[in-house]
Amino acid sequence: MKEWTLRLGTFVLLLGVAGTLTAQDPKGAAAAQAPQASQPPKAASPDADGYFPLTPKTKWIYKVQDQTVEVLVDKNEKFKEETCTKVDTLVSGKVVASELYCVRSDGLYRVKVKDDEISPPVRVLALPIQKGYVWDVNSKVGAQAGQLVRGKFQIVNDKEKIKVPAGEYEAVVVEGVDMDVAGTKTTVRLWFVKGIGLVKLTYKIADTESTLELEKYEPATNRG
Repeated sequence: MKEWTLRLGTFVLLLGVAGTLTAQDPKGAAAAQAPQASQPPKAASPDADGYFPLTPKTKWIYKVQDQTVEVLVDKNEKFKEETCTKVDTLVSGKVVASELYCVRSDGLYRVKVKDDEISPPVRVLALPIQKGYVWDVNSKVGAQAGQLVRGKFQIVNDKEKIKVPAGEYEAVVVEGVDMDVAGTKTTVRLWFVKGIGLVKLTYKIADTESTLELEKYEPATNRG
């Protein structure tokens, strides 16, 4: 349970290991605000418009309960003819998880966790940022009897004031309520800050709740 909780808090859950929710009624105010599929988004920058810097050596240090977790951008690599970026999660200096991210024209996608492909990839953040935008997820993590991840994400706020140990920011908030992750009900909220990335994540898996907060951000330019 401890390993599963850690993987979630450091992004791995949202896809089954970090995924999304049970199908919800597409009607309602939030869904009505979502742009139509016929409206093509502008192309996103390689760093997800600044909301998820992916330059190698970029580093985030988080506090998760009584543990310090480091997330480090490792390198760019090809995956199925697509240029992606490998991101490692470290505890006590040891890599405990690795993920592969790709930036596409409509957002930031997680395509692989450790050796497990996510099919189809999960969109973690929709771009361009638009408050009220809702998107579906229905993916499998791993081949054959892989974990299923189903549900929806929504950008519930694009200018929320937030304070974490690293400082005070204005954040984009992505929320998934009552997600179905490998058969377990999960609610997750993520706060993204332009120019920094993920500064806070809260999640509830069944009856277990926890929070991940940014303590320090080290951009690649400051790390040599």
